[in-house]
Order: sequence, then C-alpha cells, then structure tokens
Amino acid sequence: MKKKFIINFFIILIVLILVLYFSLKDNYKEIINYISNINLFWLIISIAILLLHRVIVGLCSYKVVLINDAKVNFWKMVQINFIIPFFHGITPFSGGGQPMEIYYLHNEDISKTKSTNIVLQNFILYQVALIGVSLIAVVFNQIFGLFPKDDFMRRLVILGFLINFLVLLISLVAGFYKKLTSYIVKKIITFLNKIKIVKDVDGTLNKFNDYIDNFYNNTNLLKKNKKQVCYVILLHMISLILLYSIPYTIILGMGLKDINYIYILIATTYVMIIGSFVPIPGGTGGIEYGFMYFCGLIISGSVLTAVMLMWRFITYYLAMIIGAIFLMMYRKKVKKCE
Repeated sequence: MKKKFIINFFIILIVLILVLYFSLKDNYKEIINYISNINLFWLIISIAILLLHRVIVGLCSYKVVLINDAKVNFWKMVQINFIIPFFHGITPFSGGGQPMEIYYLHNEDISKTKSTNIVLQNFILYQVALIGVSLIAVVFNQIFGLFPKDDFMRRLVILGFLINFLVLLISLVAGFYKKLTSYIVKKIITFLNKIKIVKDVDGTLNKFNDYIDNFYNNTNLLKKNKKQVCYVILLHMISLILLYSIPYTIILGMGLKDINYIYILIATTYVMIIGSFVPIPGGTGGIEYGFMYFCGLIISGSVLTAVMLMWRFITYYLAMIIGAIFLMMYRKKVKKCE
C-alpha cells in the first residue's frame, strides 16, 4: 500500500512539473501576475463552493446511511467525505476513494457488508447524477452549438460519456437482472478457465454469485426508498454543478467580463467527462488539455493558463490538502478513543 502511494505520489509530482513547465514556459510573468492579483472575494467564493460541494456529498452519503438503517453522525459523514478526495486524487481513475470510505464506515461500527452496501448504493446514485448532468450538457451543446465540431475532442467526450454510461448500465443490469448477470458471469468465468486464467471455476462462481446477490439486494433496498433515492440523486447533481461552476468564479476573479456562465459550465462538464478515463491520478494532463481547449475557444492568452492553474489548484490540489488535514484529525481522534 505504501509502495503504491509513493509511486502514485511521484507520478503526480512529475506530471505536475510537466504541466507547470509547459504552462509557464512562454509567459510566466503575465500568468503569475494574473494569479497573484486575483480578486480575493472571488477566490474565497471559489473555495467556499468547493467546501459546500464536499458538505453536500457528505449529506448524500448520510442519506444513504439512513436508507440502510445505520447510525453515523451527519458531521462524521461530512468529515469522511472531506478525506475521500485525498485517496481519489492519489489513485488512477480515482479508484482509491470507495475502499477507504468502506474502511472509515467500518470504523464507525458499521459492518463491512453494510459499509460496502452503502458505498455501492451511493456510487450508483452518483453515476445516475453524473450521467444526468453530462446528458444535459450534451443536449445544450447540440441545441445551441456552443463548440465547433472538432472530431478528436468530440470523440473524447463521447468516449468518456460512454464509459460512464457503461459503468452505470452494468450496475443497473447487475442490480435488476440477477439471472442474466449470473448467466453472463458464468460464461465469462468458463471462458477464462479455458484459456487457463481461472483455475477453480466453482469457487470463483460462488464468490461472484455472492457479490451478485449482495448487489441485487442493494438495488432492491433503493427501489423501496424511491423518494430518498431521488433526493440523493438531485443532491449529487447540485454538488456536481457547484463543482463545475468554480472556473466561472475564478474567471470573474481574474477580471474577465461578459463570459457566458452556461458555456463555462458545459465546457467544464466536458472536461471532466474526458478526465474520467485518463489513467493518471487525478486525470492530470488530460484534464488540463481539455480545459485549455474548451475554455480556449472564448478565453485566450496568459489569462486562460492562469484560470486553468487556479482551477486545478483549488479543485484538485487544495481538495487533497484539505483531505490530508481531515485525515490527520480523524486519525488523532481514533487514537484517543483506543
């Protein structure tokens, strides 16, 4: 675990150095000037939006905890959800957050099975919200033609959207069609056995069938709580819109006027769709490239680079720093209780 952490840390560091080098190598004095002179009011608003985003995400987790008849203090869930971005940020595809959330829920005297169910259910509802916000952005762009038709970028956006949609579709199929899922899994495991990848077919099938049963029970629980489910999805959508609004407040802080908020919101949504399948921790490299492309259609020069760097610092690096602080506070409290 420590070895992976160190490797991922150095990957982030190397990519960050490269991003900073290519961003600052031409007009670093102008870029630094824009950043150092950002309006303090809008900087505070940007950070406040990030904090509000995490509080709402914590509220979503808390609501799912209640659906599962578990008991965790609301502010404890908020604290845990401030920690999660740290683990999301240091792992490829943001894959480290969910396992750590299960771990912290288990620390709060919730069984591992129920903790896994809570995180799994919340992930499904988050995916629904993510697809919903992404679909709205795609429809708006189709109606108003905000971005020129660049085949390469269009394919990246479509690919990112399809990957997220496929993840949601697999989750829904596994949750609502138990027999079909079991049949597909059996075929896959049998094939893997034939090519000498899986040795114990029966043992592997039993394990996966347990996962499928658990997943099926999860979705049934969600079906029984439709109002709460819709509420959580709506909250997730609001949290995403808030997160995607941060570039606009930074733009205002840089003194730019007459910039269309909807345009920036859709552009940021597209950027995050692309970043979702970049394997480097935090989507670093792909996200910066996407931001420079989409926002570069209405903003240009050094100010564009300054906005991008401030946006990435607040939403990625600052989120990780805050997460690390909450992590240290949480560990101190755990040690005191032991």
